Amino acid sequence: MLRTVLTHVSTSDLADDHAEQIEALLEDALNSADRETYIREHGQKVYRSALITYTDPVTSETRYGIYDEDEATRELEDTDDKDEANARYEELVRARAENLGLDHNDEPECFDASDVNGVPVKE
Repeated sequence: MLRTVLTHVSTSDLADDHAEQIEALLEDALNSADRETYIREHGQKVYRSALITYTDPVTSETRYGIYDEDEATRELEDTDDKDEANARYEELVRARAENLGLDHNDEPECFDASDVNGVPVKE
């Protein structure tokens, strides 16, 4: 079952200190993401979804995190079920793909990189 760890739009399912301990692991986990989709602008990732694996620092369980970030929000959900995490990751990427607009040249926006079949990626 998915739980909300970090969010800017609702409340976390974890105590603040537990969520903060997971947040401290986030940068390293993102650097070795299992899966990732992103858009870059001026060398920076302005949109990023990633599937990460980490050990919960409080429970010592292996957790699969689904990280989603854009210029306005940053969220992390996780689960102990890898299949559920993969499905949620793909759901988030496909939803983002449906909402891509036009770039500054009036061309359809694409992801710079993605491992989700069927979503638009720059060649």
